[in-house]
Formats: sequence, structure tokens, C-alpha cells
Amino acid sequence: MPYLTSMLLSLALLLLSATTALAQSAPTPFVAHYRLAISGWPDATITHRLSQHGSVWESTMQASLKIAHGEERGRFAVEGDDVQAIDYTSGYSLLGIGDDYHLNADQLKRLPDRQTALFELARTAPEARCRSDQVSPCQLTYQDHKGRDKTLYYRVTGEGEVTTPAGKFPGVSVDTWDADPDKRGRHLFLTFDRDVPGLLLASRYVRDGEQRSQLSLLDVSFPRDKGVE
Repeated sequence: MPYLTSMLLSLALLLLSATTALAQSAPTPFVAHYRLAISGWPDATITHRLSQHGSVWESTMQASLKIAHGEERGRFAVEGDDVQAIDYTSGYSLLGIGDDYHLNADQLKRLPDRQTALFELARTAPEARCRSDQVSPCQLTYQDHKGRDKTLYYRVTGEGEVTTPAGKFPGVSVDTWDADPDKRGRHLFLTFDRDVPGLLLASRYVRDGEQRSQLSLLDVSFPRDKGVE
């Protein structure tokens, strides 16, 4: 997959490990729009939608700019503290050339897809124990778009009110990095809304000390009239 599309879709990551305490918020439907600035590329527009269809939730991310488009969708069920991935699809196109991917329910029984994992991380991060260098990092495991196992580590780096172009929100931030020692200099910093699982407020991708991309929340709406501070 070309670097650009991989960067657009890599924002949909991660499953929180079982070392996290369970005190999670209930799912809330939302539609969010972002601007993604990538070094050396035109800015991209991203739409993230979390919607409910009966007993199934669906998380969809779409990213686009003039020469490329990427989209991925994860469907999952939520029962109390348990989240089970059900279906995953993704695809990309760069200058008219692209590919599509799919993971079915049987493939997802073992590990979740990226969209389901993103929702679960955001829902459980506020209670994570790995909050300092003196504590071992939490381990993150999920399947990428091709069904390959991916393992990352992360720590919670802070909590508090976050100011974005869309307004002020209660946030929790995490620093994630690849388990591969050769990729230790690559960090994806994610900030989530504490009260709305899956709602990403901001992100930064840093490689070897240089920021390569930055994501900003432009606006968000809640179909069920959930207020925003």
C-alpha cells in the first residue's frame, strides 16, 4: 500500500490489552470531520462516523485528497464490557490504482480489526494503568487490513481539557509505538474524548523526532443530541 494511504488508514489502530481496568462509557453515535496535514503532501480531509444499526455498531473512516482516496469500515457488537468484531472492509485508490480488503466474522474471532480496536482503545484508555516510564507499557494487539497480527505498545500521557477548532473537549492522550525495536523511533500520539468512545480529538505522527503528520478535529455532530462541552 502506498505510504500516503497507509498513513491515512493508520489512524484507525489498536486494541487495549487486558491489563486495563474496565470502567467504560456507553457508545454514542457521532460524525466527525478532520484535516490531516502530511509532510510533503497536500492536506487531506477525513470523515469518521460511528453509527448504530440494531444491535451492531459501525465505525467508518474515509480519507481523501485530489489524487488519493482511502476508506475502511469495521462492524462490531457491544455487550457490557465486551466488544466483538463482526466484519471489516477497506480499500484505497491512488491515481486510479488501488485494492480492496475484507475480514469476516470467523477471521475476527481471534483479534479485532483496526476500526473495532480504535473504538475499544478510546473507550478503555481513561482507566489504563500504564501512565509513567516507571510502569511497563500496555500492549496493543489487532489485525491490519490484510489480517496480519500487529503488536504495539502505549502509555497514557495526560488527561484534561483539549481545545480544538471544533471546541473544547475532555481528553485523554496516549503515546503508541511499534513493538519492532527497529521502529522504536516511530510514535503515533492519539488524543480521545474521555466521554465519547471512538471520538478522536487530535493525533500526531513523529518519526525519529520529526513530526510527519498532524490531525485536527474540525467539527463533530451527535445524531442523538449529545452535548459537547
